[in-house]
Amino acid sequence: MMVESLLDVLLQTLLSIMSKSHSVETSRGQRCPQCTAEITGEYVSCLLSLLGQMTEIHFHHLINSFHSKEELKEFLLKIFCVFRNLMKLTIFPRDWSVMRLLTSHIIVVTTQFLSPALHKNFSEGDFDFKVWNSFFSLTVLYINQPSLQLEALPPAKRRKILDKHGDMRVIMAYELFSMWQKLGDNKPHFIPGMMGPFLGVTLVPQTEVRNIMIPIFHDMMDWEQRKNGNFKQVEAELMDKLDSMVSDGKGDDNHRELFSLLTQLFGPYPSLLEKIEQETWRETGISFVTSVTRLVERILDYRDCMKGDEMENKKIGGTVNLMNFYKSEVNKEDMYIRYIHKLCDLHLQAEDFTEAAFILLLYWELLQWEDRPLRDFLHYPCQ
Repeated sequence: MMVESLLDVLLQTLLSIMSKSHSVETSRGQRCPQCTAEITGEYVSCLLSLLGQMTEIHFHHLINSFHSKEELKEFLLKIFCVFRNLMKLTIFPRDWSVMRLLTSHIIVVTTQFLSPALHKNFSEGDFDFKVWNSFFSLTVLYINQPSLQLEALPPAKRRKILDKHGDMRVIMAYELFSMWQKLGDNKPHFIPGMMGPFLGVTLVPQTEVRNIMIPIFHDMMDWEQRKNGNFKQVEAELMDKLDSMVSDGKGDDNHRELFSLLTQLFGPYPSLLEKIEQETWRETGISFVTSVTRLVERILDYRDCMKGDEMENKKIGGTVNLMNFYKSEVNKEDMYIRYIHKLCDLHLQAEDFTEAAFILLLYWELLQWEDRPLRDFLHYPCQ
């Protein structure tokens, strides 16, 4: 009775408050996020308490209470949206770690109860991209949330959390993998769009999570190969995301191992390289993994060079290596141009104007006479 009368009201109330949380004003006309957080915190506590007491029977009864698939879809979108907001907004103070962990625990358990309904009602002929995309976005955001990155915690606190809740990132990663497998012929709807978000999951420094993601990347390559006869889209998306993520400071040296030492990775599934070697497209697949391995090595070297007080020559050397890789090894002109500009900026910062001009000459050599205007760069107008 409480679920039927309160759950939807709580979800609707929270969505309403959360959507207005950026526009709440005090009598002076200034925003008061603390006031909103306090109000929202009370409703969130009620929601968590209700969900925490629900068993499989309650969820089964709830799913069967919807009169149409449209009603069920609306409910799933609503609860997934509230869960994502709980991870993005600061509902509880940062030092309330017990409450934050409880929130994460209830989210993953509720997701496990709801995912069968998603698969049963919105797969195959009744496939609905919006609700599946909402689910995958939730899982990616969940695994990446800072409060679950146990590696940053003291050993005693880490053990205490693992004893009580386990590693909830791994639990959600298995849920993500299970639902990906159940997509069947609808997987192409998320290729290459989910490549970037899924890659973000592998940047979590947890070996088991990374091992779980390997078959998904293999799947993406396989579907792309079947659809287009190659996986250029997947390759381009993967390289672009790797470059932007790792050069922005995300990732660690273990990411090098994920791609270059795949055969030594042990988990519940074979390594990506082993899976590729069983395919008819193994030659292009192995070539792709080798290229990505070399790219990761150069990006990590570049990131290390750009850290702290490294010598200018070392920064320039790391940038040149990456720039040449994009030109000669993978022939990605857009990335090559990106690093031409980064290298030019380094020379300008060092007031080495002649070298900066020679670097721009590399860009000039790529240009043809045509009607298409160039993009703005280096503060020159578009011509």
